Amino acid sequence: MEPNILDLRQERCPLALLLAKRHTNGLEIGEEIHILVSDPSSFSDIKKYLQKQMVKLTCEDLDGYFRMHVTKEIC
Repeated sequence: MEPNILDLRQERCPLALLLAKRHTNGLEIGEEIHILVSDPSSFSDIKKYLQKQMVKLTCEDLDGYFRMHVTKEIC
């Protein structure tokens, strides 16, 4: 199965946050998505939003961008 990737490296807030919300709200339980973000403010806003949701979140600081691994958990 191919990974579900949302590449927001060319986007800035508020659009990056809105797109991340839209894609993560549509996840089914157990479904995963990788969100790629290069803007530190967008990364911070998306991270804060996801920490309040029913998801498992891990973040990596890579070369020039951030990768967020999001897994929808049981409500």
